[in-house]
Amino acid sequence: MKNAIQGQRKGPYKPRVMPTDLDELQWLAKKWGADDAVAIKTSEVLTDPRVRFKCMVPKCYMSGGCGHCPPNGYTLEDVRKMLDAHDWAVFFRVKVPAPIIAAKGLGKFIADGNMDPAGNLFNLGGHYLLTFSIVKLLQKTLSEMGYVSRAGFAAGNCRDALCHFQPNCMDLATGSCRHADLSSPSMESCGMDAFTMAARQGWEVYPIGGTCEPESVGGGNLMGLVLIASENKPGLLESPTTLQHPLPPKAKTADNNLGERLKQRRKEARRSLDAMKQSQVTPALLLAMARERKIWTRFTKNLHELYGSWGKVLAKNHLMFSGQPRNKAQGC
Repeated sequence: MKNAIQGQRKGPYKPRVMPTDLDELQWLAKKWGADDAVAIKTSEVLTDPRVRFKCMVPKCYMSGGCGHCPPNGYTLEDVRKMLDAHDWAVFFRVKVPAPIIAAKGLGKFIADGNMDPAGNLFNLGGHYLLTFSIVKLLQKTLSEMGYVSRAGFAAGNCRDALCHFQPNCMDLATGSCRHADLSSPSMESCGMDAFTMAARQGWEVYPIGGTCEPESVGGGNLMGLVLIASENKPGLLESPTTLQHPLPPKAKTADNNLGERLKQRRKEARRSLDAMKQSQVTPALLLAMARERKIWTRFTKNLHELYGSWGKVLAKNHLMFSGQPRNKAQGC
């Protein structure tokens, strides 16, 4: 690794009083909502084909239903080539309270695509969104520092967190992701043994299944990893997501008439409301959000730091909460 990662800064990033860039990246990850973050060498990232196969045998409800979920996404060979082409990684975790991640019956609500009345699934989604945003902010910062980061990995499937109100994964249907600026594959879907890696850092980890009770686990961890290279090297693969286009282009209507545009907006709003009703979204979820307002506030601030505009933050939220009822969907 060049001296820059251990000392002098390479790029025009706002200076801080930190001994190394790696220290600064760990500090920033925690500032953006991670409960802990460490810098590790890529040789310390553990891969095991059994981790990736666990998504398919027994088959997870999302297996094959998302562009990042096995058998889609990076192969284990791709991941190992990517690790060899990078030098360091920032490994972080976001803690999730046990009453949220191990709420009774939550597994069935997740598989059915419905919100639970207590709002635990909604707030669990907020923790996943926070994890996705930390990954992208780290990659953005690395680029500003002058480093190369061709891949970032988050937790879980992005489909549930980012496209909950949509009937399909647009990446699978058209090859164009709705949220390419925020979506990342999970460590597990790429065959990384996140549990063992976390245990080696002294982090408490609990396997949480559909029959868990909150009192039986100490809490949950959503883990993310961002790779760092000091320069372009042979073998660097292009990530399936990109920071090039923060927001997809707005759909163009056939008629530019104001009345027609308003009519189209009303139609889209009704369709989104139908999708929310189908997913059992109720006003009570706003109270649930208030209980975890720290997570939602941090996620919103992260979006602003990522996009640099509150208008774009509002547009992103609109896109995440727009949808189509699954039984009425026409195309994507």
